[in-house]
Amino acid sequence: MTRARRKELVYYAHAMCMYGHPAEDLELDLIEQTFPACKIINPADYGSDPKKLADTLGFCFGLVDTVDRVVFSRLLGKVTAGVGAEINYALGAKKAVYELKGQGTSWKFLPVLKPVRYISRAATRDLYRTFRMRDY
Repeated sequence: MTRARRKELVYYAHAMCMYGHPAEDLELDLIEQTFPACKIINPADYGSDPKKLADTLGFCFGLVDTVDRVVFSRLLGKVTAGVGAEINYALGAKKAVYELKGQGTSWKFLPVLKPVRYISRAATRDLYRTFRMRDY
């Protein structure tokens, strides 16, 4: 008798302003293509969860604890505050972490082995405004 193999779990760390945006759809597709047997844990799917609303980072750290690897993307070239905290938490928990990097038809998943520097919450909010004003 063979045992059913558990799907690999991949946490997708990305800026909240990307939730529901076409850029999010693109990145989700790229993750699915690269890790075809995975189940993606997307924090955007928990937007109205009372536990996430009460403690967003704590909730997301709990999700990271359940996965095999973390994939993240930058926003306009910057690691935002929440994403940076998630990446560094994942590295501390000995999770495999990859940065999704590229544009157009050229995308790569680059392994991340060291903690990342990231912008402040205030700078993150400013970057969200810039992102929303851009035409994608």
